[in-house]
Amino acid sequence: YWMEAGLMRCMFTHKLTTPEHWNMLMQPTRYTKDEMAYDLIVGNETEVTPSYDPHCVYDVSGGCHPVKIISAEKLVQTTTGPDEGVKIASVLKGKPGVKDYLIAEETWNCIWTELILKKKGLKTFIDREETSEQDYNFGEEMLTHMVLELDRLISKYSDQEWSWRLTAQDLVELLEEHRALIQEELDQVRSGERSLGDFALLGPETREKLATDSSYSNSTVSEFKTKFRRFDFRESEEHLLNARRDRFKRASRQMQQRSKSLKESNSKHIAD
Repeated sequence: YWMEAGLMRCMFTHKLTTPEHWNMLMQPTRYTKDEMAYDLIVGNETEVTPSYDPHCVYDVSGGCHPVKIISAEKLVQTTTGPDEGVKIASVLKGKPGVKDYLIAEETWNCIWTELILKKKGLKTFIDREETSEQDYNFGEEMLTHMVLELDRLISKYSDQEWSWRLTAQDLVELLEEHRALIQEELDQVRSGERSLGDFALLGPETREKLATDSSYSNSTVSEFKTKFRRFDFRESEEHLLNARRDRFKRASRQMQQRSKSLKESNSKHIAD
């Protein structure tokens, strides 16, 4: 979407789509996947004229194609973080509404050190203590689909149509790194080195096989169904939403406290 500057495509087929179909895709809670089927709404044989998201055309200055590709993972790593921070600052440099408040370039790395290494900023994903990446598991079916999709994107943005763009080059580099990690995880799942938890995301075909394949013992199927029923997705989503609200409240209180302290400090300085 962003790389193609808001070009309307069907997220399931990757084909160009119509504004009517696009508007349906943007309302996933209103329509089911079957109700939004490309063949049903557009038609597989229909020749579609390219259309762009009106927000990209009218609301975003310069269009929706990204000016830079930033990696959150690289931003917090000691070897790549400072350079990634410079990329962000370089985009902000000279921008109206920002340039008057942007600190001098020679201090950019200092800011990164204070925020990431000395952890003087708000908490980020690297500060989580309760969970790790190993707690989130995917089955072979899901990981295989991920690899195929990454291969598709790498191939697309490595093509001559895109490869001249720095944004495409940066994106491909990140996708290739991510693909290597997914492939490693897939190999671990296949070999049994990585153990899937009770609620691993297995994929629809795998779930169907577990439920119907006679090669699985009844106890295995029963155990799987019991675990799956026990996992309340709505309850989990509500828990995540409440956690986000709590984090936002804590962050707001921290910002208010810092603002108050700064005002008190300035007032004291003026009085002195």
